[in-house]
Amino acid sequence: MSRPTHGLRDWLLQRLTAVYLGCFLVYLLMYFMLQPQHVFQEWHDWITHPARIVATALFIMAVLIHGWVGMRDVVLDYVHAISLRLTILSLIGLALIGCGLWALRILLQAST
Repeated sequence: MSRPTHGLRDWLLQRLTAVYLGCFLVYLLMYFMLQPQHVFQEWHDWITHPARIVATALFIMAVLIHGWVGMRDVVLDYVHAISLRLTILSLIGLALIGCGLWALRILLQAST
């Protein structure tokens, strides 16, 4: 092997983010099924609680990490031309960074 591989680290990141995403989604589903809120102000007050802002920010980061690891593995497996691989990975990275910044900006705006 000429270069180090990070297979175990990537596998672990993929599994940890999947567990967090699953737990967070189950929490949201249970909350909204048991406590339906029909007024925007009640929903806004609920989501702007500091603990939920942190949990939602972690959810956003977990989605981005999970997506990056998955997409990167697919590209590395199926795109063999190095220049095309680099281009595709760069575009995916930029798109994920843009989505992450947009989502965190919306979350921070909601909290003010």
